[in-house]
Amino acid sequence: MARVLEPLRPLVALYLQAQEPDDIAAAATNFAAAAGTGCEIVELIGSAVTDRRLVLPALIHAGVLDRGGQVTRTAPLLLAQAHAMTAMAVKESWDLVLTVPTFFKATLGEMTRDHGGPGIPLDTGPTIRDVAGQARRRLVIAAPYLHASFIEVLAPHVKVLLKSGGSALVVTRGLSFTSPYRSDYNVEAVAVLREAAGPAIERLFVRSWDENGLGIHFKVVMADSNIAYIGSANLTPGGTSAHAEVGVLLRGTKVSDLARWLEAVAQQLTPR
Repeated sequence: MARVLEPLRPLVALYLQAQEPDDIAAAATNFAAAAGTGCEIVELIGSAVTDRRLVLPALIHAGVLDRGGQVTRTAPLLLAQAHAMTAMAVKESWDLVLTVPTFFKATLGEMTRDHGGPGIPLDTGPTIRDVAGQARRRLVIAAPYLHASFIEVLAPHVKVLLKSGGSALVVTRGLSFTSPYRSDYNVEAVAVLREAAGPAIERLFVRSWDENGLGIHFKVVMADSNIAYIGSANLTPGGTSAHAEVGVLLRGTKVSDLARWLEAVAQQLTPR
């Protein structure tokens, strides 16, 4: 059954970018059942998600549309299945997220080939980027080590969020000139976000641990208290694409608990 549903996963991932994933999944299902056209279904989903350009390929991959963009005979059933998968994901779920170094790629390929299904892990870098892209009200970016080259990937999402009236919180370490462990890399990464914020910079909040010791060691990227990456990967090229790292993509009520804790920690750190 898992292999049958596997083609629907990219579509479900798109649904989860919407502010109300369950509603948009239900609407698409009803549209197909009412003989809606392929263009209308693409427009309906595209109006609610971040990666609009991926909607048509995802619908074709799922078998909802054929290569010509026409609705298939099985589209209502497939969309109903995608709706059910979305509802389960929104309620409470988690996915394994890995950064896979070169030496482990062959082994992971064998695991994927032998087991497949929903156990296939997600990639760290794209997962963090997707979480950032889902933020509509509040984005939290937290890690002890940042690097401008990876933060540049998140900066466009921060820019859009702040421009639309949302806010972003960055939690890191070593930003002060007087910090015993000042990090030029972190300073440069935060500068990238400040530049992206532009005139909305008052909605970009930066907090830093500037005392002795590491202080903070959690790595979290969280959108709207609804979805969060939590793992071992720092927000650097190594952490997101080269080192062996493990994390989870968490959805549901537990994310709001995490949000409250992170906000409380941030209040104890120095504004920068």
